[in-house]
Amino acid sequence: MAWIRSNAHRTTPLKLLIFGLLLIGGHAYYVGGTGSAAEDAVKDSLVKLMVQVPAGVVATFIASRLFEVDFGTIGTIALKIAGITILAEGVGCWINIPILEVLAEVTVMLIGFFWLFELTTFQTYLLLFLNFAVLFGAYYIIDNYLDSPRSPYPRQNRPVRAHRR
Repeated sequence: MAWIRSNAHRTTPLKLLIFGLLLIGGHAYYVGGTGSAAEDAVKDSLVKLMVQVPAGVVATFIASRLFEVDFGTIGTIALKIAGITILAEGVGCWINIPILEVLAEVTVMLIGFFWLFELTTFQTYLLLFLNFAVLFGAYYIIDNYLDSPRSPYPRQNRPVRAHRR
């Protein structure tokens, strides 16, 4: 586990990101049986990062104001959040029981925030809560207010908006 705790702030999250993408692609290949299924799963995960990373950066900005911790540069924060979230998704996709999948993803995120950002236990839980709150807010805004035909989310998965009179 020394490679996770190393002081290389750029290489460790990159290793986590690559390992998570391998887990996601491997699971999609195992389930789908084709290389295109693995490619599509990896592309979908990278599209999700377009929302998750900015939301995570906002959450770390809020957390840094609350308990006065320096998380580093925006690039380092973004790389760490990308590595943590992709690894959590990669671990979660191999578990077929939905509640255990969510618990596994939350556990990976807790450990990742704790080790990569070198936080205390309270700070780790608070950062995870802020990350989820900002992420839910971002998805709410995307689903309800952004009506772009280039949206990565299919129209049939969006909630129906009420007509304004």
